[in-house]
Amino acid sequence: MRVPFALPASALKLAAVAAFSVVLALGLAFAGALGHWSSGPDTVTTVSATVLAGVPCHGSGSERVSYLVDGGKQEAFLDACGHESGESVEVTVGDDVVHLARATTGATVDARPFAVVLLVFAGIAGAGFTQLRRRV
Repeated sequence: MRVPFALPASALKLAAVAAFSVVLALGLAFAGALGHWSSGPDTVTTVSATVLAGVPCHGSGSERVSYLVDGGKQEAFLDACGHESGESVEVTVGDDVVHLARATTGATVDARPFAVVLLVFAGIAGAGFTQLRRRV
């Protein structure tokens, strides 16, 4: 006589929770990877600025620049060095932050989406390995 195959209710609940967790983790990872939680400034404007006080690169401090935004003249500290007073530089103005317009840091391709997705898959793989290891 054959006994019909039946899964216990606890196994079905565990499978449902695991599937929901994987779907939720992937959804959050893709939302983060697409930049929905970006910490960068929303609006960045490139303007021409005049250096008011330059700082040598071997010293400490920040340069001071003056620029026109929305018809008003503003002054701000620039995180750069080596410019002469009166020199004209291109700067990007964000949310109360001024940087050189042509300054780049690191890679030119934003790798955060790939890193977030790979991190989620690594977590899922680690959880699966832990489950397999517990059975032994």
